[in-house]
Amino acid sequence: MAAATGRPGLGADASHRGGNPGFVTVTGGRTLTWPDYAGNAMYMTLGNLELEPRCGLLFLGWDDGHALHLTGRARVDWDPERAASVPGAQRLIDFEVDQAIEVSGAIPQRWSFGGYSRFNPA
Repeated sequence: MAAATGRPGLGADASHRGGNPGFVTVTGGRTLTWPDYAGNAMYMTLGNLELEPRCGLLFLGWDDGHALHLTGRARVDWDPERAASVPGAQRLIDFEVDQAIEVSGAIPQRWSFGGYSRFNPA
């Protein structure tokens, strides 16, 4: 849930949102966009972004252990016509990057690709 107190870390929500490679796209100089698909069942996350747009994204490189941390502000675009531009999307989320930090060797775990989830949108 969103922190009503405005104090960082209180009431934080951590929800995985995913898809096949390329589901997060660069749509501007400092803007990323990703779709929200049916079945994510994460209206809590979207509601939290409506209340508190400050958020962070974490991209992990499982093959090399690198991590990319992005902080910024997200906005849910509820326009069904815009969402229709991405097959299967119900909404789009736009994320304006404020800060990016890349950490080499951030995680000791390694993972090798075994296949895409059958639940990912086509």
